[in-house]
Amino acid sequence: MSVTDMPVDRVATLEQKLDVLTEQIAVLTADAEHRRRQREAIDDFTADFARVSEDALAVATRELESLSQIADLADTVRLLRRFVEVAPTLERALVAISQIAEFVDDAAPLGTDAMALVTERLAEAERKGYFAFAGAAAGIADRVVANFDEDDLEQLGDNIVTILETVREITQPEMLALLGRMVEAVKAEQRAVELEPAEPPSFWQLAKQTRDPDVRRGMARALHTLKAVSIDTSTESAPAPALHEGDQP
Repeated sequence: MSVTDMPVDRVATLEQKLDVLTEQIAVLTADAEHRRRQREAIDDFTADFARVSEDALAVATRELESLSQIADLADTVRLLRRFVEVAPTLERALVAISQIAEFVDDAAPLGTDAMALVTERLAEAERKGYFAFAGAAAGIADRVVANFDEDDLEQLGDNIVTILETVREITQPEMLALLGRMVEAVKAEQRAVELEPAEPPSFWQLAKQTRDPDVRRGMARALHTLKAVSIDTSTESAPAPALHEGDQP
């Protein structure tokens, strides 16, 4: 029976089966082609690996022959064992170095800004004269070192408490006010020197000035101050003597 004599439904069924068979043959053909390419790639890799292995083996043989002149197998094994032992430490060190490199990359812009700020502050300090003042202070320090020896420094250390106490007393408000009045009086006296006559005042003129209460008060204070200063420093300090009756405060 020919195909033309077959029923239409059987012909359609045969065509479907042929299509399926054709698709399966195509899949098998593609799979076979893929496997062939894999085998060729493996063969090429094997050939290349064999050549590289031969070259590496030749290089290793030459290096081992050269190393055998300065080290034996025991040294090599000991070195490899030591490398395996310190491998974790080396790994941590590499991680730390990587972190430091990342930190440096992140901190580089901050360092640039900080350097610019420091440069600006130094330029401002130079404009204000800090560097010139420091140079002058260094010159003073050089003169101090040149004129004072170790004994002088030891004596200064022994008396530093007394010096500081004296400075503290001088810097009290009442002492500063007194010093201010004394400075103003000296300045006024210097101005009066230009106007006073060439002849010095007579004894009677001086005696006449003692009638002034301010003059007598100043003389009393000066005498009491001289008496307090003249007291022997080896004795215990006593309070300043009180004003006598008849003396003007």
